[in-house]
Amino acid sequence: MDQERRQYFRINGNVSLDYKVVSKTEMERGMFPSQFEVSPFFTLLSQLQELDHDSNYQLRKISQKDPALALFLESLNAKIDAIAKVVAANDMDFENLSRQNINLSEGGMSFVSNEPVQADSYLAMKLVFEDNLTGLLVYGHVLHCVEQEEYFKIGIEFTDMPESSRTIVARHILSCQAKELQQQDQDDGEQ
Repeated sequence: MDQERRQYFRINGNVSLDYKVVSKTEMERGMFPSQFEVSPFFTLLSQLQELDHDSNYQLRKISQKDPALALFLESLNAKIDAIAKVVAANDMDFENLSRQNINLSEGGMSFVSNEPVQADSYLAMKLVFEDNLTGLLVYGHVLHCVEQEEYFKIGIEFTDMPESSRTIVARHILSCQAKELQQQDQDDGEQ
């Protein structure tokens, strides 16, 4: 199992996070945690990203036959994304979320907490990737909780994660890696 978790790319990054310890029975009731009150706008950007992914193939086919129509559709898509980001930004409740630097992969994540969480327990988690305001509701299985000097480092494996959520995490990781490579190129060019 450790080897499987290490097959995924990992990044360090900032997210807003809230979590609650849940029973295995609660977790098995549904794919998405219902322990958090979220508005319909919470997952709006995630849903739009999924639709974008689904329609990219069609857009490529259209661009081969009618480049002007494809540009127009891309422009409409950009407008929808801009509106959705404003709506999501106004709706996101960051007050109950703690800003965390996490280590993230498609298979799981680690983060720090002031309170210990028992290994082999389950968490309902609310994550917001702040750079693109994408919200996710996921479950995790606590693999370890290690006491550090002033906090506890918690490692979780995502549990029964819907493919759409896994895709969003993968895209976020790729986006962060691309930004990191661009920054390295800029730093190398300045030297």
